[in-house]
Amino acid sequence: MNKEVCGWISLDGTKVDYPLLQSQDNVKYLDRNAFGDYTVSGSIFLDYRFNPNFTDFNTIIYGHSMASGAMFGEIQKFANQEFFEKHRYGSIYYNGRERGLEIFGILEVDAYDTEIYRTLSSNDEEHQAYYQYLLSKAKYKRDVSLTSTDKIVLLSTCFLTITNGRHILLAKITDAPVKAAQDKSGEAVGTRYFDQGLPTHWIYILAFLLLVIVLLLLILIILIMRRDKKIKDKKK
Repeated sequence: MNKEVCGWISLDGTKVDYPLLQSQDNVKYLDRNAFGDYTVSGSIFLDYRFNPNFTDFNTIIYGHSMASGAMFGEIQKFANQEFFEKHRYGSIYYNGRERGLEIFGILEVDAYDTEIYRTLSSNDEEHQAYYQYLLSKAKYKRDVSLTSTDKIVLLSTCFLTITNGRHILLAKITDAPVKAAQDKSGEAVGTRYFDQGLPTHWIYILAFLLLVIVLLLLILIILIMRRDKKIKDKKK
């Protein structure tokens, strides 16, 4: 297991469902996967300046915008108002626990906007000013309540329509994920739940292990049947 894997992130209704990486710089995982192997799509990774336990008020997470929609390629969909209104939630796993993401804004900004791409002190007034600045830059936004202990994440990816453009999806970290349900119209709606099970990647791992166990049992049954057949043949 790569020791630089620090969590997992997913956004409901999108292809975003990936491990989170963090190294000592913001270059390493631009072209490496979670195993450290070269790949054009890179990985989803935290800015090295932020705490991987998300103790900072703001945490910036990067990912390429792939044409296939992989990595953060589908964040651009949130720049469509209808999509933004219908897709409000995600989940983030870190420090041994899965939490929720409540999406509250989408930005189209310059990559060199230093007011956005920066760390903050622990000053509440600075946090509020930063939050208001983000909202002032939002293409679409919705009201969320923020307390002095709340944390937010900024999911940043390329926005190729403009030079040095960036799409940034804003989300608040919540205590528990929101489970996507289907209403009568077939659209995804959020229903908050607090008995959250295992995160997605662990479900995949357990499913794989279950498959291996089933295959081993089948092999064992076949071997027993062959043994019994040999015993019967000898008795004849």
